[in-house]
Amino acid sequence: MIIIVGDTMRKAALLIAVFMFFGVFGFALASATTVAVDLAHGENAKYLSEDVIDKETNKTLAHGITKTITDIKWAYFGDPTQAETLGIENLGNKITADALKNVDVLILGQPTSPFDPDEIQAISDWFEQGGKVLWVAGDSDYGSGVQAQDAADSVLDMLGIGNLRIDLCSVEDPTSNAGAGYRVVGLVNPDPDTPMKDMLTKGFKYGGKVLYHGPGVVAYVDDQGNWKPLVGDNVPEGIYRIVRSSPDGTIVENSDPPANAYSAGDNGQFPLLVAQVVKLDNGKKSILIVSGESPYGDYQPTWTPKYHGVDLDGPQFVTNILHWAIEMATYEPLKDVVEIKDPVGDDHGPGTYTYPTDKVFNQKGLFDLTDVKIKEGTTKYVIEFYFKNLGGNPWNGPNGFSLQIIEAYFDFKERGNTKAIKEAKNGPGSNVQLDPNHPWDAAIRVFGWGSKLLLPDGKTVDVKAKADLDKNVIIVEIPKDYLKINEDTYMSVLVGSQDGFGVDNWRAIAPKAEQWKGGGADTDAVVAGVAPRVYDLLVPEWFKPTQEEQLKSYDAKATKLAIVRMISLFKKETPTETSTTSSSSTTSTTQTSTTSTTSSSSATATSSSSSASSTSTTGGKTCGPAALIGLALIPLLLRRRK
Repeated sequence: MIIIVGDTMRKAALLIAVFMFFGVFGFALASATTVAVDLAHGENAKYLSEDVIDKETNKTLAHGITKTITDIKWAYFGDPTQAETLGIENLGNKITADALKNVDVLILGQPTSPFDPDEIQAISDWFEQGGKVLWVAGDSDYGSGVQAQDAADSVLDMLGIGNLRIDLCSVEDPTSNAGAGYRVVGLVNPDPDTPMKDMLTKGFKYGGKVLYHGPGVVAYVDDQGNWKPLVGDNVPEGIYRIVRSSPDGTIVENSDPPANAYSAGDNGQFPLLVAQVVKLDNGKKSILIVSGESPYGDYQPTWTPKYHGVDLDGPQFVTNILHWAIEMATYEPLKDVVEIKDPVGDDHGPGTYTYPTDKVFNQKGLFDLTDVKIKEGTTKYVIEFYFKNLGGNPWNGPNGFSLQIIEAYFDFKERGNTKAIKEAKNGPGSNVQLDPNHPWDAAIRVFGWGSKLLLPDGKTVDVKAKADLDKNVIIVEIPKDYLKINEDTYMSVLVGSQDGFGVDNWRAIAPKAEQWKGGGADTDAVVAGVAPRVYDLLVPEWFKPTQEEQLKSYDAKATKLAIVRMISLFKKETPTETSTTSSSSTTSTTQTSTTSTTSSSSATATSSSSSASSTSTTGGKTCGPAALIGLALIPLLLRRRK
């Protein structure tokens, strides 16, 4: 057991936290996309977790794949004894339907031994669900590469998935190479009609050069079984060439039998990695990627950042294509529903809060929510939380950000709950009481290490969350099964500082800022345990009471928490509020709603309520971001008065 006492030790404890988050507490990444790699069919794990070392200088050129792409949860099929070395979860020696249950991407990185029929069936059933990515990597027809070609094509034939195959030949390139024609330096040059192709080429330092060491070439097999080359304009709908040789590429045949679509001596620009959008019978789609080289394993995989003096974009490209494929598999057109802006520069809670003093917080706008946009797809709502400055991802949160925690509550039907989310039995959480006039029916808690949707009956559902640091936005997807957005929907959004060592992930606020505590809190409120831990609320300028008024509405003497009000998504409310505080701290509130922003009709609502002190929902032991949110929330079964 490791015990760390005092705030001054927290910086050192961050190193321990990294181990805990990504080692012992694998479930901390439950909300992240899961990528499983296959090591059970003859593949090797080169560069999967090990660093890439320059043999001449002994310097580290790049960290391994799983240590670099940290917004993904990694797992593998293969020998369980490798788990400790690889540092990722083992899913078993064999691919099964149960093991694939939570997998989003499956990579078969140059298999050389056959798959069992039940493994093929499990992969097929998994892929047919939709929203999945299958990446099958082959090799050249040189030496043992023939086995990888046969295994890859055999899997694809038995699966009956898509039309892409590895042809029985190799590509060499006398122009674009790393010192020899077979050390092909492929060029990331997606077809012009490739959807979201900017995702594939972002961040390149070396022009999109990637190593395809002795690669195979990708071909197309039509529905009648005829093999066809993917050159020129001969590209069927839904198929996108992403990595190619230079125009001087040459087809070479090293072993029998001869190739099916290409011929030895052919010259031109040949496809080394191709993706296909596979439309499924259930109306969904999955993505098939077939490549002539593997991102991991093999003699020298695509992850390679430098080879024989040639600088390469291997790590950036592998990162890009995984993110692109995941996005493509789940993408659906979105329409704008509503946008609510929040004042800039109000990340001061009740008006007095300051940031902690550690240098990681020495930036402006880290907790300043500026805008919330809600978009609607066929099966989901997408909520975008914009900040003045997310501050990067200094602690490598797998959701792409580290410093913020967001809770959002939605009221859209007659019953619900008014208790704020709490992990621990006596934990403070955000340390506020929610609007008694609008019990919530769905809520989300999102931070760098987790994203959950919660229901009033205690049920929790993993939801997808990610950050775009360039745009300073945190994006959350919520299935329509759990949320309804219409003219009667109300919402509140709370923003705080994420504390991986805090009881409920919400960082404490003290009277005076410390290294790991915010400052500016009322001393009496801190002593009474009612100081809100919220830096910003979604409160548009037209709404009353203001953010500052809401977060000052606690009563330290009576140990009553501040009440956070919900706002209508589509109606501009201009409430009048009068409050009188007695020894029992009963607050009377009157609100009036006026014209809807989306309709010419007007609506009026009057309500009264009494404030109530907050009690904790039930929960279990936690360990910062690695903890699962254990809730047993009891619905208050409140009816709102409209």
